[in-house]
Amino acid sequence: MSEQLFQGEYVSSDRILYTPSEFAKNNLIYLQEIGRLKAQKQHTSKRQNLASFLFFYVKSGSGVLDYGSKEYNLTQGDCVFINCLEPYSHRTSKELWELEWIHFNGENVLPIYQKYLERGGQPVFKPNGLKEPTSIWERLNRVAGSTDYIRDIRINQELSALLTFLMSFSWNPEAEALSKSSTTAFSLKEYLDSHYKEKISLDNLADQFLINKYTLSRNFKDQFGTSIINYLLMTRITHAKQLLRFTEMTVEEVGNECGISHLYYFSRIFKQIEGISPMDYRSQWR
Repeated sequence: MSEQLFQGEYVSSDRILYTPSEFAKNNLIYLQEIGRLKAQKQHTSKRQNLASFLFFYVKSGSGVLDYGSKEYNLTQGDCVFINCLEPYSHRTSKELWELEWIHFNGENVLPIYQKYLERGGQPVFKPNGLKEPTSIWERLNRVAGSTDYIRDIRINQELSALLTFLMSFSWNPEAEALSKSSTTAFSLKEYLDSHYKEKISLDNLADQFLINKYTLSRNFKDQFGTSIINYLLMTRITHAKQLLRFTEMTVEEVGNECGISHLYYFSRIFKQIEGISPMDYRSQWR
């Protein structure tokens, strides 16, 4: 790892070049580089074929990102998330910008990035302020520059927080551009969250949402990565755990309250998901 201040005609840049351990490369999300730059003059930076994912945000000023055969105008508060194997370039405008960035990678980052794209995530998005990404950047920068003996684990933790932040912007159910199938999937999720106690079948859901049950199931899984039935069961078991911990209801009463009316079936499903019986779950919290 090396840390230095890069001063030049075009940029002033402070960065940490990080060398992760072999353990981190094989098992964790790992850091490659973290830094900040302030443009001194208008300039363009071009890259391609980098085995890396890049996240950065515009602290001030403005510029342009060229990525995926498209041009994105960036202003203060914009965030960028891209795969650096693809050619990209970015350039500052006359309103010279200041950026903070993170280059990172890991065995499981590409599948997460692909899921980000599948759910509608864009190369550029604008959150409601930069408080959260700035906080992640500052923590990550501090850890990367430390001598903590579990530094790679802490870096993995912060990069996981970054990916969680990014995935939260992979769709926007209020956006007008959201497809009809996505809108239906979100409406269905809200319905299941509210009506999990009731008897629910795919046929009834298809009638209610006026869509073929197979199409409804496929759209839901595309959005949330799980089937309607599995999501419903997980929702019911989550509520069952709350009742087992914080009430004196019998196991059978808990099952009935959560929409799983037969004691044997409720106990079997609960153990299948949690690995222990409802009674054992309750006893370990008492």
